[in-house]
Amino acid sequence: MAYILRNWTWLTFSLVCLVVSAAVSLYTPLLSRDVIDNVMGRKDFGLVVSLVIQILAFTAIQAFFRYVGRYANACFGLKVIYGIRNDAYASLQKQSFAFYDKTQTGQLISRTTTDVERIRGFVEYQTSALVSSALLLGGALMVTLSMNRRLALLSFTPIPLILLVIYRYGRNIRLVINISREQYGTLTSVLHENLMGIRVVRAFGMEAFEEQKFHSINRRYYYTNMIAARIRALYRPLSPFLMGLIPIIIYWYGGPEVVGGRLTFGELYVFGHYVAMLLRPMSMLGFIWAGYQEMAAAGERIFEVIDAVPEVKDKPGAVKLPPISGHVKFENVSFGYDKDRPILKAVNLEAKPGETVALLGPTGSGKSTIIRLLPRFYDVTSGRITVDEYDVRDVRLQSLRKQIGIVAQETFLFAMTIKDNIAYSKPNATMDEIVQAAKIAKAHDFITEFPDGYKTVVGERGVTLSGGQQQRIAIARALLMNPKILILDDSTSSVDVDTEYEIQQALSALLKDRTTFVITQRVSTIRHADKIAVLEHGEIVEEGTHESLMAKKGAYYRIYQTLYETQQPVVAPEASVTQQPEQYPTAKTGEGG
Repeated sequence: MAYILRNWTWLTFSLVCLVVSAAVSLYTPLLSRDVIDNVMGRKDFGLVVSLVIQILAFTAIQAFFRYVGRYANACFGLKVIYGIRNDAYASLQKQSFAFYDKTQTGQLISRTTTDVERIRGFVEYQTSALVSSALLLGGALMVTLSMNRRLALLSFTPIPLILLVIYRYGRNIRLVINISREQYGTLTSVLHENLMGIRVVRAFGMEAFEEQKFHSINRRYYYTNMIAARIRALYRPLSPFLMGLIPIIIYWYGGPEVVGGRLTFGELYVFGHYVAMLLRPMSMLGFIWAGYQEMAAAGERIFEVIDAVPEVKDKPGAVKLPPISGHVKFENVSFGYDKDRPILKAVNLEAKPGETVALLGPTGSGKSTIIRLLPRFYDVTSGRITVDEYDVRDVRLQSLRKQIGIVAQETFLFAMTIKDNIAYSKPNATMDEIVQAAKIAKAHDFITEFPDGYKTVVGERGVTLSGGQQQRIAIARALLMNPKILILDDSTSSVDVDTEYEIQQALSALLKDRTTFVITQRVSTIRHADKIAVLEHGEIVEEGTHESLMAKKGAYYRIYQTLYETQQPVVAPEASVTQQPEQYPTAKTGEGG
């Protein structure tokens, strides 16, 4: 209703046109009665011409208002759907990561596309049919009752049964449609996942398995729609059958009335015309009711998206975070994606402006969770995170995230030009700024080797580029926004050692003026960090510099020794693991590092 009232002018204009059209439709048959009862007997040709001209005029008026009304109603429907679709998309942009953790992508695609289209079909077409049917139904009832009350009451005896059939049909079809829409969303999810992971499917020869999985879901969707088809096949013919009884009643009772002179032939003809006019909207009611049920089912799904409240959002009175120096503190921070299973437990960590903090630990230790909490992708369960003494929950999200650059392990590039992908973090950046960021990320050379250079369009998710090229563009994108806080989540995992060395050299000067959190398995990066935090089971078990932690010979020593042994073939032999070479490895260890 909010979307309808927002566009009330178009709706009102449409309704006025429908009222005029319905009024003309109800008046025109009375002219036919005059032709039959008066003109036929008198044989007055002039009166015939006059009535025919009137009928033509009213028919033209009706056609004009129908055209204008349908156009106005189409504009009204499109504006309503335009608002719903925009709000659904805006809601998806505002949702926190927890929302996407719980919802399948295919379900969201299904809701924001096909479900919205089902609403459009009802609002744009069936609402006007409903209003028009209601007007004609009410008008025809009034006219027939005024013409011959007894004949009218007898004719309408099947109507309660017709309405009961329509009601039961709508109630039964809605449940099936709800199930069908959910299954369609699952079908879309499987299709989307398969297309995104087609290379993995092919690599492991799992085509037959994926086909069987899709066929299984598609079969359930097919059977559900077959149930819907049986319901439609059962109920839809019942209404026309019951409506067909009404003309029989009219002529069974009205015929003798005409013969007895109590009813003129013209009145019986027009009465039948009005009853036919009455039956048309009643037959439409079945389709409208079914359409409403489908729309309601779609509406429930789409408004679950629109009405979803983001778990992470600006709180009332949140302030804009001013330009920061990059002083970050984690104060007794605990967090769990599932509240019953904490991932982080009482984490305390400080990064002073300009420091590089390396996070180290086994899989599942909480490294990635720490860096997801800093830009408030999730909110802490307890404790707090501050940036320049501002609790991140007290500042506006946009002002916080605009000052944090992130290069994730899983690089995502949009299907647009390299220039646009780099400038995504700063749309108003000049070409010189874009090129400078690309040079720092060691991406400029390979970009200029493409025939179209920076105007080269990358494939979906950047698949036309190598992993190393994708990550260098992602690094350039993060650097372009010149953030005071930089997060590198294993951002050099897809580049060879030579390229990583080049990137690290380029970044070394840049990192001096910004606070950097790094998750990496590269010994060179770990060794040169200002601070190293070692996590185990969601807790920081050791913290310090490379030298101090190596001297302890604890958790960090064991992890570093393992990493060093793995990467030792690419470094010069040395006497001790604690005496690391100053030069960077020059041979390649492969894409995985």
